[in-house]
Amino acid sequence: MRSTTLGDVLGFDDRHQTHAWLGLPYAQPPVGPLRWKAPRPPGRWSGVREALAFSQPAVQLGGITLELPPAQWGRLAGSEDCLTLNVFAPRMTAAEAQAAALPVMFWIHGGANSAGTAATYTTLRNLAGQDRMIVVSANYRLGILGWFSLEELAQDGDTGADRSGNFGTLDLIAALQWVRSNIAAFGGDPRNVTVFGESAGGLNTYTMLASPLATGLFQRAILQSPLTASYTMAQARNYAEEGPEGAPPGHALSSRELLCAWLQRDGRAADRAAAKALIASMPAADIAAYVRGLSPEALLAPVKPGSLSFYDAPCVLQDGHVLPAMPLPEVFTDRRRYNAVPVIIGTNRDEYKLFMSNNPDYVRMVFGTIPLMRDRVRYQRHAAYMSALWQAAGALEPANAMLASGHRDVWVYRFDWDEQPAIPLIAPRVLLGAAHVLDVAFVFRDLDGEFDPFRSFTGANLPGRKEVSDAMAGYWTGFARHGRPGRGPGGMLADWWRWSEDTSQPRLMVFDTSAGGGSRMVVHENSRAALKAALAQDPALDGNPRERCELFGRMFLWSIFGGQEAPQALAAYALAHGYAGPTEQLRPGYWP
Repeated sequence: MRSTTLGDVLGFDDRHQTHAWLGLPYAQPPVGPLRWKAPRPPGRWSGVREALAFSQPAVQLGGITLELPPAQWGRLAGSEDCLTLNVFAPRMTAAEAQAAALPVMFWIHGGANSAGTAATYTTLRNLAGQDRMIVVSANYRLGILGWFSLEELAQDGDTGADRSGNFGTLDLIAALQWVRSNIAAFGGDPRNVTVFGESAGGLNTYTMLASPLATGLFQRAILQSPLTASYTMAQARNYAEEGPEGAPPGHALSSRELLCAWLQRDGRAADRAAAKALIASMPAADIAAYVRGLSPEALLAPVKPGSLSFYDAPCVLQDGHVLPAMPLPEVFTDRRRYNAVPVIIGTNRDEYKLFMSNNPDYVRMVFGTIPLMRDRVRYQRHAAYMSALWQAAGALEPANAMLASGHRDVWVYRFDWDEQPAIPLIAPRVLLGAAHVLDVAFVFRDLDGEFDPFRSFTGANLPGRKEVSDAMAGYWTGFARHGRPGRGPGGMLADWWRWSEDTSQPRLMVFDTSAGGGSRMVVHENSRAALKAALAQDPALDGNPRERCELFGRMFLWSIFGGQEAPQALAAYALAHGYAGPTEQLRPGYWP
């Protein structure tokens, strides 16, 4: 049992000589009048609260991140009453915990900020048991319940946070505030907290670096396969077409577009034009009451999920209060604008293969379940370009910006493990390789295969997995303990040098088995400009201007991590590279 500021909690003995406390509330349930409000402090309880099971995940469309069977993908799952966290600690008495002051690692789960749950990551306990860390994981509001900005929701007495639209971001800040107030009772040092996350969890770690409200709540950060996407308030609020007096267009799932869809679904408007007219005539209080009264099922009804039940809606909003009113990457160009704590940033060599491996543009499904690559050469070429773009935009550009701003404590890595078992026809080493999310099991020391989404782990590849896992977990926990990765566990590995402007010197850590060259420092350079040049000059695409232009569009117009070019750029590129067909036909018919 442990005593928190809210009351006593009872945990349990978990695997690998650990204790666990699950489903601890860090904020009031954001329901009813608290839907789309900043999180409120939770109330105290009397007696002893049993913390023996994970809470419900946040409301979402169920999919692979909830480990549901495919027949249930796309169905409503989770609860609005989701603001809980979990604590894993080495086994010790309450008295020992009070004196322990162990480093704290705060994990933010991924899932495109529209799916996922902290409950997936039970193997976080391994860092507690083997490395003597206190590890915390938290649920936070997702999708249109986590990030939503509708002017009519504003009320007298609202704070800037209430009006920000960044509710998922605020949830994570509230969870970190809980850590500051309570983690000492579990054996943690509130003055030594490392925030780390993967994919959308990496993006949300960037928001912790960028938010002035998170200042002082953590001392280090690790970003695994992060994105840097953020949205203007116009994208979050406006109709999708240009508005009166040149008002910029909004996102397809902006609050105005969703409001139109909800009114039509409820039969209150016959079509979109009628819905817009009705909205223009409705008092703000009526609009607020209407949307707060909708069920979660009704809220998500207009959403068309992608292949993994993710969906693209405005999240990480440039509101000017929770986050600076500028694109997220720009925040890191000025050291005064962000929390300049030591950071590790990295990506996987084959990030994008996860999203290609079930994409009918690239594979055909045999018996509905077995993916076979349509064209292996094309598959590898597109994966290499798209994954390199993810690295450039998600890791290297922010690292370079931090360096230029005067922040030197930046380390960068790439994960290269690809020793999947050989399976005829499927060829997992080609189909997946070092794909997105594969690194998580290695960081968490998961040698038992608890977190093995691709069924890649076998007895035969166990020695190599252990080698890479020992390196990554060792560097990660050493960084959490000391603020620098150093030479890894026991000082036996390569000295991980800081990222630097000198491109002629080794500055990137590569994680791989000895058979793949081992964990080592390498010379590395990559940028969006270099990728554009490489694509334009790629001899493999000579004589195939359509594929060259298609790949340009995928990379620089339509990808969530690299798409910043205007549509006219593709037309100009097509003209310059000899493609005479309609550029509209280059847009993928299927996009995750």
